[in-house]
Amino acid sequence: MSDHSVGAKASHNKGEPVRVIFVNRFFYPDESATSLMLTDLAFALEAKPYALHVVTSGSDYTGSEERPPSREKVNGTSIHRLPALQGGQTSLVRRVANFVIFYLFSFVALLRLARRGDLVVCLTDPPFGQLLCLLAVRLKGARLINWVQDIYPETAIRLGFGSPGNPLFGMLARLRDFCWKASAVNVAIGARMAEYVKHRTADAADIRIIPNWADEKALAPLAHEENPLRSKWGYLLEDCVIGYSGNLGRAHDSETMLGAIEQLVGDAASPARFLFVGGGAQRKGLEERLKAYDRVRFCNYQPREQLRESLSVPDIHWLSLAPQLEGLIVPSKFYGAAAAGRPIIFVGDEDGEVARLIAQGECGRSFAPGAVGALTQYLRELSADRNLRELLGQNARLFAEDICARDSRLAEWTALLCDLATTEMSGSLDEAKSTQKANDYLALEGAAVVGPSRINGLANGQQCKGLQS
Repeated sequence: MSDHSVGAKASHNKGEPVRVIFVNRFFYPDESATSLMLTDLAFALEAKPYALHVVTSGSDYTGSEERPPSREKVNGTSIHRLPALQGGQTSLVRRVANFVIFYLFSFVALLRLARRGDLVVCLTDPPFGQLLCLLAVRLKGARLINWVQDIYPETAIRLGFGSPGNPLFGMLARLRDFCWKASAVNVAIGARMAEYVKHRTADAADIRIIPNWADEKALAPLAHEENPLRSKWGYLLEDCVIGYSGNLGRAHDSETMLGAIEQLVGDAASPARFLFVGGGAQRKGLEERLKAYDRVRFCNYQPREQLRESLSVPDIHWLSLAPQLEGLIVPSKFYGAAAAGRPIIFVGDEDGEVARLIAQGECGRSFAPGAVGALTQYLRELSADRNLRELLGQNARLFAEDICARDSRLAEWTALLCDLATTEMSGSLDEAKSTQKANDYLALEGAAVVGPSRINGLANGQQCKGLQS
């Protein structure tokens, strides 16, 4: 009998609930993308028969000087916040220092919290944190689920922070691949990402695809005349606001949109206005380059309770990803923009994950980096045609409700965790009792994920203990 099987029995024999321990650098009340995903999932599990814990950092993504309590319980989830340097996102040195601090303290926290049969869900912030998570779960007899939000060291290499032949990066990649193979399950957030994991592990890892999401109910479209934030930021009803919301970092192409901005701001007849909400490595440089244009505005991250208003300010949303990072990163900004019912423009690989979603939802258009002329022309047409914007926005909203619904994605996670919590089989889950394998998803070529029928039962309140093992 395997350690996994013994662990599951040991936990159940004590009559104690299985612990689900999440590990990520950011969590509630932080507003970063992975924090929002994790917060939604953890709080959605409150009614399930688990003991929920989150191991996270004491700092937040925006660099706020406010320090939340090191221990607290929110919505049934015990939060364990670790020491961190405040303002750790402001420089590369401080960021790396916070990585190291988090590696060490999270490992110790897992050794203290994890027991045989427990589930540890490790996200990929900071990079390579899953390696220490794997060591901890092996020592404690728990099971590891990798929630793959991005893939390193390949992302760093393709952004120019090292070479493919670097021996350190090569070693880290091999250790990461071993971690994928040794984990109970690896959850990828896109089809192309799952393809890459499958390639790296020679099909030896258990891979599932559960895309990210947005709360489409909370982010329902808000008419401009009912949106106090739009008027507060100085926009008129006749303005066409083209907005970017979230992190604009090294992984994102901004030059193509900058080229379009420089052409459109000089056109007095154009209703186009440009809005950047958020932060990231490129923000300071963009503010400097665009400070002469009164049609361009920069705003900080908005609190989650104002996210509906913030995402409804733009008439058009745009997002981007450097093509060389396809399969390594999936921008989750798409889901919020779709939920807000706005047309979406993507700058990146025209066969990339987001480009496929836009094509499937018929809610916008994708452009290759450098296609400034084509992008500018499309923005001219779209900003002048309210009816077309409304049609594309309606398509986006329907896509968010029917295909990308938050409750469906959370139900897929609930089903997966219930399978893992109730199984006493070693290694990967029994093929006949698991949710659909990644190979089946890959055959859909990026189509929306629709879980098996029993997921609907879980979404309607079926308890995990009701599942048959």
